[in-house]
Amino acid sequence: MRKITVSMDKSDSVAILSDIHGNLPALTAVLEDIGKLGIKECVCLGDIVGYGAQPTECIELLQSRNFCAILRGNHDAYAATDEEPQNVSAETLNVTHWTRSMLTPEQRVWLGALTLTWQGRDYEAVHASLHQPEQWGYVLEPAAAAQHFAHQSKPLCFIGHSHQPKMFVEGEDRALDITSLESVRPDRKQVVNVGSVGQPRDKDQRACYVVYRRAEKDVWWRRIPYDIAAAQNAILDAGLPGKHAHRLSLGK
Repeated sequence: MRKITVSMDKSDSVAILSDIHGNLPALTAVLEDIGKLGIKECVCLGDIVGYGAQPTECIELLQSRNFCAILRGNHDAYAATDEEPQNVSAETLNVTHWTRSMLTPEQRVWLGALTLTWQGRDYEAVHASLHQPEQWGYVLEPAAAAQHFAHQSKPLCFIGHSHQPKMFVEGEDRALDITSLESVRPDRKQVVNVGSVGQPRDKDQRACYVVYRRAEKDVWWRRIPYDIAAAQNAILDAGLPGKHAHRLSLGK
């Protein structure tokens, strides 16, 4: 792994975050880190709400920032409509109902109007997969990555949804083992899972997001400590399932 430095071209780097899930302390910590790095180009891949206890505050904080794009995730879609989501657990359904009750009508309309995909200058973005993005499929295995690559037109695409930092390279039969930094290959398509801000599931409890550094031609996974106890207490005080609080300290 190459040595990571912060002496980067701030005007030509992109911060990509996903899966905030109503975790305001985690989102605040990530945005503070992005500010310290001086990055101005920011993209959110969706799932602003769901699981966590501060969906309204997270929406308001994102809206106050100048993001290039904010995409719609499946939990955003669940909260935006009155239709019952299919194939979800009873706990997810209950949290969806609670989230709807907490949001203003305007916030629900805003969530429902978010785009599913985004084309940047030299990258693409989607919450789940470019293969039927509205179906919320997971890109966890090479076969799913291959389906995704069939729809990817740019060398690099950023995704979220699984909460697990991964990188697939077209033509390779496994995901790369992520440490913190991976080079971008100009000769192959790559799909990069940026991990989760508000509910990491890779046994690392710190918030996760990605910095794409064009000048350095690499993707940098950033792990940011945050006030986990505050997020947990908010969940418990709201009467939401205790497992959603407990898992934050486990990173799973």
